[in-house]
Amino acid sequence: MKKIYIIFLVLIISFVAFLDRCTTINITTADVFRPNSYQKFKELPQNPQSQNYEIVLAEGDFPVLYDSIRNEFYLKNHQGLSKYDASGNLLISNDLKNEKYTSIFDFSNFIPYVFAEKGVYDFSGKKMIFIPFSKVLNYDNELSNQDFKRIFESYYKNAEIVAYDTNRNFDYKRECLPMYFKIKNEWILLFTQKGELRFSHIQNGKLDDETVGQIDFQGFPAKLSDKKLIVLKETKENNYSAYSYSVSEKINDDFLNQSIGIELKEKKLDYSTQNFVEMLSRKKEEYYFTGSYFDLPDWVTPNFMNTGFFKLNYKGEDIFFKDKVLKHYNKTPQNNLFLYELPKKFRTKTKVAFLDYNLNIGGVMNNETSEVEPLNKNAGLYIVKPKKK
Repeated sequence: MKKIYIIFLVLIISFVAFLDRCTTINITTADVFRPNSYQKFKELPQNPQSQNYEIVLAEGDFPVLYDSIRNEFYLKNHQGLSKYDASGNLLISNDLKNEKYTSIFDFSNFIPYVFAEKGVYDFSGKKMIFIPFSKVLNYDNELSNQDFKRIFESYYKNAEIVAYDTNRNFDYKRECLPMYFKIKNEWILLFTQKGELRFSHIQNGKLDDETVGQIDFQGFPAKLSDKKLIVLKETKENNYSAYSYSVSEKINDDFLNQSIGIELKEKKLDYSTQNFVEMLSRKKEEYYFTGSYFDLPDWVTPNFMNTGFFKLNYKGEDIFFKDKVLKHYNKTPQNNLFLYELPKKFRTKTKVAFLDYNLNIGGVMNNETSEVEPLNKNAGLYIVKPKKK
């Protein structure tokens, strides 16, 4: 009789374990195991707050860049930029959608200028200013090598700012790259000779769109004056707030160490922090993937979409929020939440950080707009900032 009880107990435990791990029924993740206060947690777009801080949706995406002199932040905004002050207030935002193309596609240089077909958009001041090119030279490869050398070296010597670009926005067959010179408040566009290979981003033997940071020309490095911007970093996976179109992962030290001609001076800075994001609990909501009856092991080890309950500890205060989490069978819940902060030496100048929530769980086609709408509509970049008094 005792043996039957043991078998019966084992069957009950196994059945409960099956319900808990293979169905949408919440047992170990049931509401009864969470404080009632969790029911008041807001989702990220609902502006969760603590006593002195709040989380708000940012108008833009990576890269996130910082001007240490003017104490301002820049974000990529489609083909343009958005700029925030040291308190996280939006100052300028322009997506430049009407332009045929801009240099923001891969943001090869960390400067507050956006280069377009006919001129330069300057975001560095109190308002955005467009400055048309005063000259465009060598567009049709009309210069001889001797004339090009003479003109380039003269411009380089007299320029306050010199920036180089990739060939993404120009005809690949011409095999030329743009070079921008700011001389006495005028901008000049000079195209290289055909097949020029002396740029730092070409030396790695990879695609131009793997450029990160600053492009230099052999013997003539870029001159960015006091406009040089720096990147932020998160310490969970050591990702930088840079952007590279050709890699699915964030830019981190491993990527930089494996690449030739790609450097970030920020690698030498201290980004250590006591701020952190912690998942406190989770609750199963629905199946994410189950497989068919004949598709083992997915049918008996399904994946679930969960609601995750989180705490962001920032500057000694707790901001509580909830959002979607992907739970694969026998794996740690995937939330893809990363807190990006400035190097320690700059944190006394601002109380702003950026929270990246990039959980991509696919999307569905909108037949009316022909665009893919993400299933996780809350994914995006958020600003952690002081509340307005």
